[in-house]
Amino acid sequence: MAERDGLVRELHHRVKNNLQIIVSLINLQKRMLPADRQGEIRFLEEHVQAMAAAYRVVYASGELIEVPIDDLLREVVSGLVEVAGATTAGVETADCDAQMTINLDQAITLSLYLAVVLPPFLVADASAGAVRLTTRSTGDRVTIAIAGGPQNAMPFDSLRNRLIDGHLRQLGAVRGVSSEAVRFQISVPASALPH
Repeated sequence: MAERDGLVRELHHRVKNNLQIIVSLINLQKRMLPADRQGEIRFLEEHVQAMAAAYRVVYASGELIEVPIDDLLREVVSGLVEVAGATTAGVETADCDAQMTINLDQAITLSLYLAVVLPPFLVADASAGAVRLTTRSTGDRVTIAIAGGPQNAMPFDSLRNRLIDGHLRQLGAVRGVSSEAVRFQISVPASALPH
């Protein structure tokens, strides 16, 4: 069992490192493009960065398959902010304290979901309003809400809408009611963190 655990940890480590290399290569390619074409590669960079975040968290936690959801959200947000060239002051994750975990497959899917819904709200101008992510545990589910951000955020195209629907199905997530204050709200099956 110990040997198997060691092999799984090594696999997570290698996947994490390989994804980071891919992120770096995409970033180098983006810098070589003229400024008006850098957006063409950003979508790909955001998604690879989001997947890499899931592996960084699972590796850092020492777990084999369970990912602390709040740590995951912070890591994904940090990566997406970096890709956007925004400031971390423009995104708040201070209310993420659900104390729940999800499995690695869910973590990757949730990371990809965030890579679809967050970037349109991440702007370099922090005065446009902070984006706030919050988590709340309710029984065996965690509710994730995304609120705030600039009012004139880029509208979602059909690809983003299709990806959102697909990710929600994969997560077994239930979409919550959105409002002017809460842009996105989903409820995802999760497990309590072991004490």
